[in-house]
Amino acid sequence: MSNRQARREQSRTTPRTTRPKTPQPGKTPRKPGGGPDLLSLPFLAGATILIVVLAVVLGILVSRGGSSSSSDTALVSAIQTSTAALPKDLMNGTKLGKDTAKIKLTEYEDFQCPFCLRYTAEQEPTLIKEYVATGKMQIIYMNYPIIGAESVKAAQAGLCAAAQNLFWPYHDKLFLVEAQAGQATTEQRDVGRFSDANLKLYAKDVGLDTTKFNTCFDSGTYANQVSTEYSDGRAFGISGTPGFLINGTPIGTGTPASIAAWRTALDKIYNATPTATGSTPATGTAAASGTGTPPSSSPSPATSPTAALTPAASGTAKQ
Repeated sequence: MSNRQARREQSRTTPRTTRPKTPQPGKTPRKPGGGPDLLSLPFLAGATILIVVLAVVLGILVSRGGSSSSSDTALVSAIQTSTAALPKDLMNGTKLGKDTAKIKLTEYEDFQCPFCLRYTAEQEPTLIKEYVATGKMQIIYMNYPIIGAESVKAAQAGLCAAAQNLFWPYHDKLFLVEAQAGQATTEQRDVGRFSDANLKLYAKDVGLDTTKFNTCFDSGTYANQVSTEYSDGRAFGISGTPGFLINGTPIGTGTPASIAAWRTALDKIYNATPTATGSTPATGTAAASGTGTPPSSSPSPATSPTAALTPAASGTAKQ
């Protein structure tokens, strides 16, 4: 066989090497497995857009959990206005109003309660303006901490503020914090708003002597009084917050659900009852209790003090 014939025979039996194709412009190079190249510019651009969209959606969802609703904004404004209009000359511990007032309204509340927040912002300011400031009624605040550990801490802090006769500005500050956080529309419990550090910061904000306040708070000066007020409330039949007594009598499911209903009830009592005389002394020194005395036997709690609250038909909150 000649050399020429040998070369021809070899070319028939030797496989040809496939030269790699040059990618065409505008087409995404593909990996041997058939999938797109994850490091290609088109793929990276698409992934970046997706991440940005997800971030925007997440931001919207997070913002809805805050105090962005018009309802929350209205509550904030109402509390700020009420604080500015407080009749400071009528403040006496946890009492607001003259001791000689014909009507004594005792309020059992929890600073974390969203229904207490709404009452404080939407109804109480009008009651203060029309009945307390005019000498017709005295409001007496009592602690009924049923939502969580921070409710108890806030109650003790409030009594330390009362010891310096600044309970009502401090009361408004705590409810203002809740309103700003959107507590009325999205209830949250023990999330740090009433941590020890924050309660001390709020004391400074309202002008309390922080040295005296911190000593009072850290030592648990009013821990027993908070517990006693809660027990007395249960003895009166208070089962949720806010709960009320008028001249020592629990009003229960008859709690007015609007300011118009409050006016009707209070005007009827004011025009029909003689001047109130005397009141039950408070335990401790910071607060005064309402008139009347609890029943001799206290009912056993039916549920845990931290049970969920739901609104009753009367506008009060039940455990």
